[in-house]
Amino acid sequence: MLDFDNLEGYRDADTYDLLNDLSEVESKFYFDLAVQQGGPILDVACGTGRFTIPLAERGFDITGLDITPEMLELAKKKAERLNVSVNWVHADARQFDLSCQYRFIFTTGNSFQHFLDRASVDGLLGSVHRHLEEDGVFAFETRNPNISLLKTDENIEKDAGSWTDNYGYHCSSTYRRSYDHITQLEHYIFTNRRWKEVSKVVETVEPFALRYFFPQELESLLFYNGFELEEMYGNFDMSPFQADSPLMVCVCRKRQK
Repeated sequence: MLDFDNLEGYRDADTYDLLNDLSEVESKFYFDLAVQQGGPILDVACGTGRFTIPLAERGFDITGLDITPEMLELAKKKAERLNVSVNWVHADARQFDLSCQYRFIFTTGNSFQHFLDRASVDGLLGSVHRHLEEDGVFAFETRNPNISLLKTDENIEKDAGSWTDNYGYHCSSTYRRSYDHITQLEHYIFTNRRWKEVSKVVETVEPFALRYFFPQELESLLFYNGFELEEMYGNFDMSPFQADSPLMVCVCRKRQK
């Protein structure tokens, strides 16, 4: 579908970890669900363990699964430093078999939008369904598609931020974006710059894509993959979902046959 590696931006796990703090409201939402459901817990697309590790610190029996080796390597180091136990698994979320089931499965960080076509989404949901206990909960969030916003400022260069990395390099990034209504993909072109001396700036160009799902489409995808959508919130504060909500925060269970 794409002619580039859509995971390339996640190879630099240190920078991802530096720039992606877990917000308090997001953390509370998933932590409360974990307390309600109990373990064992599976964090799909766990990345650097930004939420897997805090749950492990609170004593939950938790497994973190991710496809990117660099992210898992950093997650393992962080867990070791904190002396917490996590079962880390390197696997593709679209096709994995852990030979066990979980009370609570979640994927956060808008990871759901990385599954760009129906086969990928079906693969993810099928894998989750197989690993979820009959009365277990699957939760995730995805950005709410607002067409007027998605079609605004297309192909205009914008600032994506600047920072200093763990090696003392100055870094900055800009991007251009566009939305393809047919594929429902938002395409980005990032231009990343890294330097210690202004005369020696290294510049790289990195394409990236995200999938958007519409509310009724999302509910249908869940239904036909064996889930009942119990709740759809508009944000992690559990506010009602509305047309202008930033997110679709979903809480699902296995559909009763």
